Formats: sequence, C-alpha cells, structure tokens
Amino acid sequence: MKLRISLRASSLAMLLILAIINLAGCGLGQSSTVTDDMKLKVAINSLSSGYLADLVAMDKGYFQAQGLTVYPLPFQTEPSSPQMAEAIHSGAIEVAIGGLLTEAFLASRVDADVRVIGQLQTGLAGAITVSNKLQEQTGLTESSPLEAKVKALVGKKIGVVSTTGLTGAFVTYLFRRYGLNINKDATLVALGPTVASAVAAMKAGRVDALSFFEPVGETVESQGLGHVWISPLKGDIPELVGELNAVFYAKASLIRAKPNTIKALVRAIAMALTFIQKYPDQAMKILQKYTQVDDKTIAAAKEVLKNAYPTTPVIDKHSYDLATTFDIQAGLISAAPPFESLVDTQTAAQAMQGFTPVV
Repeated sequence: MKLRISLRASSLAMLLILAIINLAGCGLGQSSTVTDDMKLKVAINSLSSGYLADLVAMDKGYFQAQGLTVYPLPFQTEPSSPQMAEAIHSGAIEVAIGGLLTEAFLASRVDADVRVIGQLQTGLAGAITVSNKLQEQTGLTESSPLEAKVKALVGKKIGVVSTTGLTGAFVTYLFRRYGLNINKDATLVALGPTVASAVAAMKAGRVDALSFFEPVGETVESQGLGHVWISPLKGDIPELVGELNAVFYAKASLIRAKPNTIKALVRAIAMALTFIQKYPDQAMKILQKYTQVDDKTIAAAKEVLKNAYPTTPVIDKHSYDLATTFDIQAGLISAAPPFESLVDTQTAAQAMQGFTPVV
C-alpha cells in the first residue's frame, strides 16, 4: 500500500491511537499482585541489527545465566511502534526488550509511567538504498554530495518499514534538511519489518529506493539490485553519529515491582554487548541466523555495524540528546521529555555496580 503522509501528522495519529488505548484499556494495566519472580514477558520490534544484543542473549543463554526467564521464545514481534506501545500500556507484555527510543518518547506522552531502562544500539542503523535504475538515471553514486542524493529522491517511491516509524522519519529528516516536504515531494511505501519484504519490493520495482534498517542495504547490494547511497553508520551524517537508537523499556511500576528481575535483565544485556565487542564475527553469525541473509551480506554488514553497539547498557545523556534533536527535526515529536524524566538512571547503574560481564 502506498502512503503519502506527513510524519508530523503520523506522529499525531500515533498519539491519538495511544490516547484511545489509554481510555479503552482502563483496568488492563499491571496487576497489583506482580511479584519479583525472575520472569518477564517480552517482545521485540523485529529480528534486525538494532536488537542484536537481545538475539545474542537469547542464543548464548545469558538470560538463564542471570537466573532470568524471558518468554515467549523465540521473541514475540510487535512490528510497529503503536503495537509495541499498546502492548506495554495494556500489560500484554512487561518489557519492550527491543524497541526504539522514538516509540518510548511517544508512548510516554500518554502513559507517564513509561521508563527507558537501557540501551542496545547507538547510531542510526538504517540506510537509503537505491535501485540500479535510479543510480543509472541520475549518474550519482555513494560518494556524490549528500544534497544531490537527497534531491534525487524527489518524486520517487521510497520503501519504509512503516510511515509512523524511524525509517520514514529518516527520509523526512533528510528532506527537511534541504527544504523539501515528504508530504508533497515523495511517496512512502509501507513494506513491513522484514528483510525479505524490502528486498522483494526492490526486486519487483515497486519502489525506487529503500529507507530500511541494516542489513537490508547490504542484502540489496549482494543481490545486485541496487546501491547504498546514505548511511549514518558510515559517517555520511556526522551529527547522527552516536545517537541513541535501540533501547529496552517498561513501566516504572513494573520496575519497582520487579527490581531484581529487571537488574538481571540489564546484566544479561551487558553480557551480550560484551560478547558483541569481544567476538564480532560470532555475533554477526547470530545476526545472520535470525535475519537469514547470505555470507556476503553479513560480511558487509559487519563493517557497517562495527561501531553501532555500546559497551554498556547504561545510557549516556549525550546520546539521548542527539536522538531528541533528530526526532524533533524529523517531525516525530515537537519536544522531548527531559532525560531524567524518561530514563531510569538508577536501575541499570545499580545492576552494573560491581558486575563484570564474563563471556
């Protein structure tokens, strides 16, 4: 389905959806009998590079190593920000174990109890990938000036995960940078959250370009279908280097009710992040297992993603501030909550105190 839509309008739409949920979901919140039982019902946005720490923790048994049971496994996926926010708000899941900071911003505006616990990935791990046809028509390449590449997308069909999420917002951010309006100057095509759906759309000619998470761009290139033009992780947009991207979050009431359980989760993620740093080749094999891409693709993705993972789950305020600037400029939010009001600054730090991950 082709959707031509303003990201600011879509942000408002999401807030309206959540407001309705807030009214309709009265009484569906966390039970007063919640116990600190070392069990968590979780969900993840997608099986993609942003949530590699979750995939590693599951694959290597780090949740169990911390005495923690997370379920269901394999991870339940909530492929859009509204769905994830609804699941958290209603209590259908306890922790968004793999979500985006952006959706936490939006969810917190109608549910003030939402708190971000820790980080999974820094740097915007998405890219603009264009078809061979578009590259041939324009004569541009990856090394061409950023402005020329962005303006070459005017009038084109651009595939995104969803028009309400980060992939669509990235296009809006780039267009606004050069005085363009995504609502008038391009068509966003919602393709869903899988590598296969994005590649199939490019192969069929349904889209001229993709704004998608890693390793979609590398997959397109490995299959000879197109070329990565713009990648924040490659330094194409310096002001986005190190911005907070993927996080895990829950309600403050749950964090208070299950302090030991949440701290065990933090330590399991810390072990996974350490594994990614220490054994990058093995970590990429785990990513390959869940994304089902070929060897050539994962080798290329490794080079792009090598600086995308933090060494600790404890969130840095500077990364948070970079992310809020991006979201405002992309039209996702008009103002960001203060760091201290959205981020639980104590739980992750307490969990890591005296803990050295051994993997």
